[in-house]
Amino acid sequence: MKTIAVAFAATLFCTQMATAMDLSPAHWAPGKREAAEALEAKTPWPLAARTITGRRGVISATVSPIAVQAGLETLDHGGNAADAAAAVALTQVTTQLGSVVSYAGIMTMLYYNAKTGHISSLDAGYNSYRGETDPNSIPNADLSSLIGGKAPPPSNELGRQILVPGFMAGVEAMQHRFGREEFGDLMTPAIWYADNGVTISPLLAGFFAYRQSVLARTEEGRRFLHQASDDLPKTGDVFRQPELAETLRGVARDGAAYMYTGPWAKTFVAAVTRENGKASLDDLASYRPIWSISEHTHVFDHDVYVAGAPNLSAYQLLTALNVAAELKLDTRAPYWKDPESFRAVARIADAVVGLPLLHPAISDRLKGVDVSPQGQRAHAFAQALAKLIEQGVPASTSGDSHHSNAIVVVDSDGNIAVMTHTINATMWGDTGIVVGGIPLPDSAGFQQFRLAQIKPGDRLPNEIAGTIVLDARGRAVLATASIGSALLPETMKEILGIIAWHQTPADLAAAPPFLTNFEPGVFTQSPLTRATKIPEGAYDADFRKQLAALGVETSEVPQATVASVRGTLAVVAIDPSTGTRATPEQPGVLVFGGAQ
Repeated sequence: MKTIAVAFAATLFCTQMATAMDLSPAHWAPGKREAAEALEAKTPWPLAARTITGRRGVISATVSPIAVQAGLETLDHGGNAADAAAAVALTQVTTQLGSVVSYAGIMTMLYYNAKTGHISSLDAGYNSYRGETDPNSIPNADLSSLIGGKAPPPSNELGRQILVPGFMAGVEAMQHRFGREEFGDLMTPAIWYADNGVTISPLLAGFFAYRQSVLARTEEGRRFLHQASDDLPKTGDVFRQPELAETLRGVARDGAAYMYTGPWAKTFVAAVTRENGKASLDDLASYRPIWSISEHTHVFDHDVYVAGAPNLSAYQLLTALNVAAELKLDTRAPYWKDPESFRAVARIADAVVGLPLLHPAISDRLKGVDVSPQGQRAHAFAQALAKLIEQGVPASTSGDSHHSNAIVVVDSDGNIAVMTHTINATMWGDTGIVVGGIPLPDSAGFQQFRLAQIKPGDRLPNEIAGTIVLDARGRAVLATASIGSALLPETMKEILGIIAWHQTPADLAAAPPFLTNFEPGVFTQSPLTRATKIPEGAYDADFRKQLAALGVETSEVPQATVASVRGTLAVVAIDPSTGTRATPEQPGVLVFGGAQ
């Protein structure tokens, strides 16, 4: 099997299965922990190719060498894809100090069972509260760093920005259904690093400097902030999290119930209601991850699977691929080589990110076409939207910002776990509320409109886009998990690149990314006036001139800020006809892998 992993990959080769599940970093093979920690101390997100090797599968993740090593240890000790994905995700939260992912966050996953060929879908998104009956009045989160403008005024109701978390319940449910090992054992690396500390990287030091005032707002936030010393955490400091370690020991002992009906749940409700939030113990106790039938579409002689309801990616990614098939993009060159392809992909991305809510510039031109959410999945809708794109009518996009981690694991038996977990907020959020060492994000603070569309207490839908792609013979050939504000265009780019344009993952990682336009006011403008953002220097003047002739206005983004508005993928591409594996080693590409 030939495997190519992009974005933090680790390639492993088969060996005899170990019998003990001792995942303590203190007992990792000599040099393994030190190597992972050295990489992590530079930056958890790499600026160049970096390598960790193992023996029993492949892991691709968008962040944290330490967490990836925890996943490798899990595979080496006999765990499968579900066990390794759980170990990686649980460790990532500790190593990132709850900044952009959280044990009080959310997760989604797809799981491919190699023996049965079945693909399962799990949603562990946020729930709203039964007592939150006026979500439009929830205080706004501070997104000024992303979209410009002024920060919102201070509020004494920041507890209303906090939602019922799903991450821990979701990871446990996934691992219990598909894993081989004890759930508590998979928490060992996270607990060890909470006890022994994480070295502050320059990136984490920058996070602390940026969010110091937020974390210092509450007494528990100040305790969290000073876990390296009495000063602001600086590069090279060791950040220990003893309160978090105790919480994780409770979960390892009692399972996720510790956070939903146990001591942590009681403290959570008290902290949120102290800040005028609407949480109740019943809200936490009634939380359940949702198993559903995965959605799929058939394009370019492949079947592409995404998460089922209540996830919204079927209305976005699958519709986008259907439109790409109607436009016969497989007959054209990749978008970075062909202005016509660029125009098509850019307009498709604009058109579908806002689904199932359509901008009038589209809906007004689709008379007689079923534009209901279910209708948007049909090929008739894709045909009509393809005609609009051919006529030069751009469409709407979405300004949500996503901070997440993406993980893809393929074990030596061919099982595949695709997981994304996130706080869906700016690092740590605005609340400054910390419960049992876990900062609580403000994820309701920009989703008031969406919360108003559901019943109090219901699941809040999300667009997290993980995919598994099967070829005409039903064999898995690609798996992706995505993060970032432009996660949809980047996922579409990867899938089209592999199955329509027959590019390698290395070529796709090196290609210019599609970016989301975050200019203030852009989302209320007519789609006809919206510019497409491109990385500075990515396209020459002649290419941009050709785009202008096609009606595509472009606006360059400085390379220094590209990373904040692009999508990033964890990817494993599989060629089942050969037995070799390779990973791209191109500097500047998000790669964390081993080849042999």
